[in-house]
Order: sequence, then C-alpha cells, then structure tokens
Amino acid sequence: MDNFKSITEKYKIQIPIIQRDYAQGRTDQKASQVREGFLDSIHEVLEKKATLHLDFIYGSIKEGNFIPLDGQQRLTTLFLLYWYFGKKEDNNINYLKNFTYETRASSREFSSKLIDCNIDFLTTNISGQIKDSSWFLAFWENDPSIRGMLTMIDEIHSKFNSLSFYDDLDKITFNFFKLEDFGLDDDLYIKMNARGKALTDFESFKAKFEKHLSQINEELDTEFSYKIDNEWTDFFWNYGVNNGSYLIDSFFMNYFNFISEMLYYMDNREVLNEQLGFKKIKTIYNSKKNILFLFKSLDNIHYISESFKELFSKDSYNKDKVCLFDKNINILERVVLGQNVNIQHKILLFITISHFTDNTINDSLKDLLRISRNLTNRIRHLKKGYIYYTNDLTFENIHYLLNIFINIINKDIYKELASNKLEISNSGINKVSLQFEVDKAILIQADKNIKCELFCLEDFKYTKGDIHNFLDHNISNLKLYNASIIDIFSNDDSLIIRSMLTIENYSLNIGWTILGEKYFFGKENNWEIILTAPNKLKFYKKYFNSYKSNANCLNKTITSYLSSNEERDWLYYFIKYPKMSSSIISLSKDNNIYAWNSDFTLEKMGGSNLNAYHQNPFVKVVADKLKHSSYPIQYDEFSYIQYKDLKIYSGQEGWKIHYYEVLILDELIDKYNLIESEEFYLLKDTEDKDRIEILSELLTEKNILQSI
Repeated sequence: MDNFKSITEKYKIQIPIIQRDYAQGRTDQKASQVREGFLDSIHEVLEKKATLHLDFIYGSIKEGNFIPLDGQQRLTTLFLLYWYFGKKEDNNINYLKNFTYETRASSREFSSKLIDCNIDFLTTNISGQIKDSSWFLAFWENDPSIRGMLTMIDEIHSKFNSLSFYDDLDKITFNFFKLEDFGLDDDLYIKMNARGKALTDFESFKAKFEKHLSQINEELDTEFSYKIDNEWTDFFWNYGVNNGSYLIDSFFMNYFNFISEMLYYMDNREVLNEQLGFKKIKTIYNSKKNILFLFKSLDNIHYISESFKELFSKDSYNKDKVCLFDKNINILERVVLGQNVNIQHKILLFITISHFTDNTINDSLKDLLRISRNLTNRIRHLKKGYIYYTNDLTFENIHYLLNIFINIINKDIYKELASNKLEISNSGINKVSLQFEVDKAILIQADKNIKCELFCLEDFKYTKGDIHNFLDHNISNLKLYNASIIDIFSNDDSLIIRSMLTIENYSLNIGWTILGEKYFFGKENNWEIILTAPNKLKFYKKYFNSYKSNANCLNKTITSYLSSNEERDWLYYFIKYPKMSSSIISLSKDNNIYAWNSDFTLEKMGGSNLNAYHQNPFVKVVADKLKHSSYPIQYDEFSYIQYKDLKIYSGQEGWKIHYYEVLILDELIDKYNLIESEEFYLLKDTEDKDRIEILSELLTEKNILQSI
C-alpha cells in the first residue's frame, strides 16, 4: 500500500488534460455532500490515529511521471490536506511541487504558487487571503478547478483549524495500480474518466484536439493550450456564471462547432448530413489556414460580440445599421447559447467573423452584410394559395454563397455589383434577384447620397431589402416613398386596400377554387408579397404621388377618386364601402382573399379553401347596414341575405331575389323595375342609386310581400 507522500516523492503526479475539473470543490448540493462526507471520514480516522484506505488509484507511468486515470479527485484533496497541515505546522512541503495539473495552465501555476505562499491560519477566510495575494491572478477565478480548490481549502480550515494532523496523513493509504503492468495504455483516457464515468464532450475534445494540433504545429498546440484556459475562457465564462453552472464547456463547443461547420462549407459542396465528429474535425483543421482562422476568431470574440449593436438594428431602419428583422440581433450569442439560428443568420455571422480576423468595423462590412441579407432573403418562392414567401435557402447553397461573400470582404461591394463581377451559379440566387442589387449599385455609384434613402426603404418590414418597385434615381421621390410608406401601412387594412384600388386593381392571383380564381388584396403582417410583386414600379409611383397630392391622407385619396369617377364597377363598390374589405368576424380566418366567380359574384374566404366559411362582401354590406341576417356558407354555394321568406344573392347583373311562398307586391315591382323570372326577381341599380343603396331602400319598404 502507498500514500500520497510516498508516491509524490517517487513520481511527478500529472493530472492529465483529459481529466475533468476538480469536482469535490464544487458548490452544488451533490458535491457539497461528497466533500463533507470525505472530510468527516478523514477527521474520524485521524483523531483515532487509525488508517483510512481509499481503494485503487491507477494510471500510467511515463518518463518518471505518474498520470492518473482514476483518482484525480482524491489525489487533489490529499494534496490540499498535505498543503494545509504542512503549511500550518511549518513542515517542508516542497515535494508537493511534484503534483501538477495539466488540465489548465492556470491550475498548474496556482498549485505551484500555493506551495510557496505565506498564509495566516489565524484568519477564518483562507481563500479570501489567497485571492488578495499579489501572486494571485484575477482571471484564475474563471478556472473551475481553482475555484474548487479554494472551496475545499476553506472547508478543511473550518473542520481542522485547531488540529495538527500532518504526521498522521500518511495513514491515508491506497493501492497504486500501474496500467502498464496489465498491458494497458493512455488510449483508455478517451473512453473513461475518474470513477469510470464517460468524459464530457469538452474534456474529450480538448485532449484530442490538442493532440491533433501537436501533430500539425507545436506552436499552435501551445497557443491553444494556453489561450483556452485564459483569455478565450473569459468570454465564455460569463455565460457559465449567468446560468449558474460556472462551466464554459457547452458554450465553447457551440461556438467551435459553428466555426468548424462554416469552414467545412467554405471548402466543401457536400451537405453535412450528421453532426461533426472528430474525424471530420481533424480533416477541417488539417489546414493551418483554418486553425489560424479559428484562433483569430476567438482572439476577437469580445469585439465581434460587441459589434452587433453597431452593425444591426432589430425591425426598422436605423442609420448606419442593417436591419435584421429579428428581435435578437446578437447572432453570436445565439450560437454560443445553442439557440436555433437559421441559414441566413449563420452566413451573416460568418461574414462578420471573417471580416474581423483582419479588419475593424467599417462601411464595407455593413454594405456586404446588407447585400448578403438582401440576396439570401430572396432565395424564395410564392406557393399557390399562400400569402407569404416560402424560404428556399438550404445547406446546398452555403458553399457557393460563402465563397461569393467572403471573397469580397473589405471591397466596395457596390462597385463590384455595378461592374457585374459576381458569379452566382448554384448559389440559389437567380439573375432577376441579382439584377435588383445591380440596379441599386448603379444608382449608388452615380450618387453616394442616395444610399440613405435606398437603405431606409430596404429596412421597411414589408420590403426586407426588395425595393425594385420603388427604385428611382430622383432622391426627392425616394424621400417621398420613405415618408409615406410607413404612414400608409400602419393604417387599417381596409383603408389601405381602398386607397390602392383608386390607382388600379393591384391584387395578386394566388390560386383557384371551384367558385373562381383566388385573389389576395393585402393583410397586416402579410403586405410583403403585394409590395414586392413583379413589375409594379409605375403603379407605386402613381400611388405615392396620389397620396402626396391628396395632402398625405388616404381618406382624401378615396374621396377624390369617388368624386371624379362615375363608373360603378366592382372597384367603385370596394372603394366606396369600407365593409367590402373589412374583417368579417364570422369567418374563421379573414386574410382578405376572395374567390372570384365574377366581379359581383365573389366570396370573401375564411381560410385557404372553400371548406371554410365564406361570404359575399356585397351581401355583407347590405345585411350589416340593415341589420338583417346574412349567412356565411361552405363549399361551392354562394352566400345570401335572408329577409323573411326571401333569399337575396348578389349577381353579375344585379340582385337576385329568390321567392318561395311569397311574392313582392306589384307596386314595388313597378317602382323598382324588377325583372321577374320563374325563380327570382332581378333588381338592378339606377342612375341615382347604386346596388347597395337600391336594395337597402327596397328592403326598408313597410309592405313588401304578399302571399302566393
């Protein structure tokens, strides 16, 4: 049997990189119970001058060094006990310098300094005294092993401060087990940790990655080993503090995996169909260029994180920033925290990191991020029947997109675009989308002052960089659009729809039903496909000029149209009567979509198909006006007004008044020029009354019906 002193005098004990941090000093409930129980056992046997046997401690002997596989926690606690009683009882403990931590350089240096320091054991707070010492470096508090040792020192002092047990510590024994005696080696470290538990991903990663780096370049290995336990740790440590774990493991690995994934896509077209294994990581970092990129990204990580508040705005235009259209603009933080990050944001983050490896923040970065946002946002299509774009950006695009954008870092992107130098093959960007950016670039090259107005339009929530319908070389016109668009599209949907219809029918055909084609007129939070529809430049120019000429008032735009237009087509009714396009509460989901059988036999839909309820807007207007019953209906039937025993439908030529057990009085037939058929009377509008007014008047007649 051996004890800690005999082993330390014979070998240099090295706690290996692969081992976890010193866990017996953690402050969680489980660790506290283990620590208290272990010290109680030691206290009991030392008082009785008895022996405490700690089972097996085993590992490898290499060049006179003992590298433990199992026993790290117990050995560290024994080191601290020998240090405590040795210092307090003024014994020579220089042999303790043979106990070192290879897990972190900071742990190793702390252990060495601890042996030489002077301690006043009459004070109650030994750890506070240590941390106040001139030799103690502030960032060491980020090292979980050092924090654990300080906690254990305080616990030992609390339990043993009035006792002297140095000479009795040798009675704490264990069986010393050498792996070599049984044909085993340190490859076993990759499969096990202390007490036979699986290693954490982080512990396994550090050991394997350092071994890989040592085979590539010793200097890079040394740099990684030092920085991962020092300045790089500082950034990730804050996240460990915030979540109460005081560990950087998952946060560092989240970032490392992101960088590795993007570096893989820089060099490879094939999609990663599974998580990054270490075999793939070794392939990625066989390149010294990629290793240096990783290191530089970590060196600059504080600055990169801080840059996001200067680079991006959340959901609206902010001068000198790029709108991300997202509440959380710190994409780096989201990656570190392991939150879901879409492909576009991954690309924007990698562009940002790549820029900062050799440059500081500047306009070229902001311009590149803007163009990248615009182009990736337009890798999309509009499905039939839908009122929003479907994103088509996939991992198949990443290799090509990264190589487009990364290769023009710190260049004048608008100059590159204006000269048509971008190659977009296989990237998912189509020629039309690229041309949109070229058109803007040409305007900017001609007049740098136009940038601000273009960017403001791009950062509107319903354009998201797609402003081909608003491009104009005249800055005054762009200022008009910017001043108007936010005001206009903060109004009620019906008011916007009516004002836009004063120019022309702008609605989008989005599909078909058995009752006719489906048309979308626009909806709050879904105006994007209307504002970015193809070939609407002339329409929006007329629309905004009309808005301006009517004192920037949508109601005046409508009044002006009605006073100058005599034709009673469907546009007239939509513009005059707000309820034609107002939300119908009885419909399950009113998105301002209409099934269009004809201009007057149309149904406002309550969903994406006719299985949901739908209602004719002409019927709805009259029914609401007179407070009569009107019935939304399902499937391929038309909705109607119910008036006593009459069912009234809107027809292309006029109102179809269906009768069954009653007839309309003869005098009213003459008065309203009703055209009688076998199933219904046809009521048309007159020169002085439109169809809404004429039906409303007829249904307010005191006596209208007679029995058959």
